[in-house]
Amino acid sequence: MPEWSRVTDLFHAALERGPCERAAFLDGACGGDEALRAEVMSLLAAHEGAGGFLDTPAPVAEGLTDPEERTIFEPGRRLGPYEVVREIGRGGMGIVYLATDTRLGRRVAMKVLGPACVGDARRRERLRQEARAAAALSHPGIATVYSLDEIEGHVCLVSEYLEGETLRDEIERGPLPVPRLLETGAQLARALAAAHAAGVVHRDLKPENVRRDESGRPRIVDFGIARLAPGHPGAGHRLTRVGTIVGTPGYMSPEQREGLEVDARSDIYSLGILLYEMATGRHPFEAPALEPAVPRAFASTPPRLSDLRPGLPPGLEAVIRRCLMREVEARSQSALEVAEDLEAVKAGHLPLRLRLVGDRPLPTLEEPEPARLWWRWHQVATLAVEAAMIVPVARLHALEGTDATLAVLLATIVTAVLNGTIRVHLLFTSAFNRSALAAQLERTRSTLQASSLAFAASLFAASLAGARRYTVAAGIMAAVAIGWAVVSLLVEPSTRRAAFRE
Repeated sequence: MPEWSRVTDLFHAALERGPCERAAFLDGACGGDEALRAEVMSLLAAHEGAGGFLDTPAPVAEGLTDPEERTIFEPGRRLGPYEVVREIGRGGMGIVYLATDTRLGRRVAMKVLGPACVGDARRRERLRQEARAAAALSHPGIATVYSLDEIEGHVCLVSEYLEGETLRDEIERGPLPVPRLLETGAQLARALAAAHAAGVVHRDLKPENVRRDESGRPRIVDFGIARLAPGHPGAGHRLTRVGTIVGTPGYMSPEQREGLEVDARSDIYSLGILLYEMATGRHPFEAPALEPAVPRAFASTPPRLSDLRPGLPPGLEAVIRRCLMREVEARSQSALEVAEDLEAVKAGHLPLRLRLVGDRPLPTLEEPEPARLWWRWHQVATLAVEAAMIVPVARLHALEGTDATLAVLLATIVTAVLNGTIRVHLLFTSAFNRSALAAQLERTRSTLQASSLAFAASLFAASLAGARRYTVAAGIMAAVAIGWAVVSLLVEPSTRRAAFRE
């Protein structure tokens, strides 16, 4: 089977062309690879039939979305204790109905899944495992999952029915007012945090799956393709395999879209898209023309919020852009973190992790960052100078052999090692754990500057100790000490501000 990334790249390229040009384009682009061409053509056919790619659930490789498997129930049809009222939606896993639970006299949302779920015992058990995890969620921002029933050859996922409008209804009327946007975003983030804490990843967060309850609170609904997060005790029995593409393409994270392993941070990417839509009234990756658009998470950069809606509060741009980072490690690392950031923006604060992102456009993977490269070079140069300056101080002590020169040598070594260790730690964090860099910069700021000044002071003390007998060497050490203090107090803070928008 062709690589999925190659298939999607060609699909996007073909979609850019008119219907009459696509066949000729694929003939040349596929280079005689008929399997690759067939995969792309099947995606194009599905896209044309769906009418709008951004809001169409992606196919599930295990056959759960085969149209022939779907049975449409008319109002009044009984399925066990449930009486169908009307169809209220369609998703990647089946059709959703408003139904009445005749036993309790309450309205429920009932997603009827395909017969394939019943025919495969292994798949049925995996679905039960994840339905149990979703049913165990208890949070005011999550619609309750009541049961998973097998009735007349159909698997029915029954959950709480909410009367209110969807977030899509609100967005279609235009961007949300800022207070409502921040409050809604924070509430959704906290609801996601509760799901993630229970080991559940939603995987299909989109405006249609957020409804207001009677109090106006946003509630996340439809855990029909939720899965257990890696590390959860039941994660080995999930509904879909790695390599299976599930969800709605316009709201998938890059790793989800390529069929890779996903965790809670995939939902954070989807939340970023929702926040962008609430702020601007438009999808961040949609094409400018009013035509079926393709998510361009790998090929384009979303417009700045300030270009589309001036006057948004400082920091909101950074919150959204941290959610939309293509690299998982550069993204916000938890939904709780997103909630706290939105609440900080609402209160007028700007946490360091937001200042690190600022309001710049999202960089592509190839886009250079000169200021940060300069910051890294500064750390390396500092380490080299500190190591080099220990040599003349050690030489001075070897020549003088006094207690004073020994104390100066020890102070120089201790401060150089402390300062150097912090810089190596920051370099390592910037390379391999960028999501934690903001916190580490803030935590080490005062210690780094204090140890730099202490190093400068020890060098200056060494110059004084050797000034009478080694005038030239002492003068060089004194000059380096003074320069070091200036760099520590003025140059380094400026470098950090340029690199991280502090």
